[in-house]
Amino acid sequence: MFVSEISLWGAAIVACVVLVAIMALAFFDRQMLRRMLVIFGATVAQMAVVVAVVWVVWQTNAWWAYLLWFLLVLALSICWCLYPLQAMWRKMLRPVSTAMVIGSIVVGGSTMLMLPVSVFLSIYSVLMACMTVSLMQTMMSYQRNQQKPEILREDMFHQVRNLAQPLVMVVPMLYAGMLLGGVPALEGLLVTLLLIAASFVANILAGVVALEMVKTTKKNAI
Repeated sequence: MFVSEISLWGAAIVACVVLVAIMALAFFDRQMLRRMLVIFGATVAQMAVVVAVVWVVWQTNAWWAYLLWFLLVLALSICWCLYPLQAMWRKMLRPVSTAMVIGSIVVGGSTMLMLPVSVFLSIYSVLMACMTVSLMQTMMSYQRNQQKPEILREDMFHQVRNLAQPLVMVVPMLYAGMLLGGVPALEGLLVTLLLIAASFVANILAGVVALEMVKTTKKNAI
């Protein structure tokens, strides 16, 4: 039987700290508080949907449930990439969606081929989160430097170098999970390196596809 180790006293203290912070923000800047509450409410709503789907996937352990999770993560990733580009989301929707679909196939396919479906839920989500951040930076860079291709190219190289940062911070946690699950150290290390390589390929491929589609659309419009 599962026994929870969550401390109710600790949870109560955290709740009190949050309440005090809200009261302080209400005293100093009520407009900021309203904006923060809207963002928090949107985050809670998204989290409720994600938790509901995770529960369904965990309980059913069926192929359609994993497909549902794949599509949910893909949809959320596309929305998060488009959020900073609100003024241009209609122009960016097709390139970003296509890039994320291609990248998610690489990431999700490599995950499902190498690892049991039971761990697909978490690892696919982590790799997609890294790709979402990477593509978001790429599209924002394009928006800033679309009239300066040489700067855009340099930004792309800079982002490729920076891809290692979230991966190096996140992927070791996956490796630790493999060790805790009883996977041999060398086998887990090999799988981890392959996941990093697949993530690099997916991130770069998504960025290139998105930029090329945006450029093509722009030329056709002219």
